[in-house]
Amino acid sequence: MNENVNHPAHYNIPGRKECIVEMLDKFGYEKLTAFCQLNAYKYRYRHELKNGQEDLDKAEWYERKQKELEREDPRFFIADVYGQKNQQVILIEEMAELTQALCKISRMQILGTDPMPDEQDFYDRVMDNLIEEMADVSLVLDQMIHLLDCGDRVRQIKKLKAQRTIERMEED
Repeated sequence: MNENVNHPAHYNIPGRKECIVEMLDKFGYEKLTAFCQLNAYKYRYRHELKNGQEDLDKAEWYERKQKELEREDPRFFIADVYGQKNQQVILIEEMAELTQALCKISRMQILGTDPMPDEQDFYDRVMDNLIEEMADVSLVLDQMIHLLDCGDRVRQIKKLKAQRTIERMEED
């Protein structure tokens, strides 16, 4: 493959990392993997109307990069090492911790809309805990989806459920 595919000059600004490396640093594995998947699709889609073989080569490059990112993604490395049974138990534990954090925030909101000045630090710690628990659940849920290889089905069902909710909202 040529340099227009592998390392285009316009993606290599002197004194900086290559663009794709900076993107990984800035946006993380999940978003960059999706970006690669979408770019590969785009290049395959348009190749007959634009750059022919060069677009197919670019699509192939992005497909390889996507697979590389999936192999390197720490979330999936952890999941593959510990396996489905272990991560299933961890997910249950993390969901229980998230439930507790949500209950604590709800209690605080029921008791009063705004914390008193001397309670702000406590409220901030409770909110930080809630955010941490959401991150934990999201992380292990991603691992379970990876281990069960059901990402496409999960995305389809989420799309259907969101549409159903919008339809119900429109009915009200």
